[in-house]
Amino acid sequence: MKWNWGTKLVLWMGAFMTLIIVFTALMMNEDISLVEKDYYPKGQAHQELIDKKHKAENLADQIRLRKNNGRIELQFPVDILKEAISGELQLYHVEDDKQDQYFAVDLDDSGMMAIDVLGLSGRYTLKIDWETASDKYYTELKGSLP
Repeated sequence: MKWNWGTKLVLWMGAFMTLIIVFTALMMNEDISLVEKDYYPKGQAHQELIDKKHKAENLADQIRLRKNNGRIELQFPVDILKEAISGELQLYHVEDDKQDQYFAVDLDDSGMMAIDVLGLSGRYTLKIDWETASDKYYTELKGSLP
């Protein structure tokens, strides 16, 4: 069989269309994980987050982090403990958002909070958004879990 220019053109067009369809199917099955699901509203309130970070950095004492036998222990500043502290802590997994975990800030009488992290591994950022009756604070602590 002799291949003239028309046959070659149709074969090349068919191969090109098949390639486009395969790439489209692969692209549609790709997992795209965003840093935040609602990144636009959080971007609008970014200045508030910066202000809360500065307030936390200007405290006389900072939140201290200690790893201890499959637990993370957070010690909140002692000078703030006279006020009730509430808030949310996010264990943000850097590589996979499906491994993120959320906890309510729940302190004991000494200002300590313990989180069980057995079975977790990888690089994490602890994002602590906390407040007292008088002010709001935000702290980020980076680390890795075994």
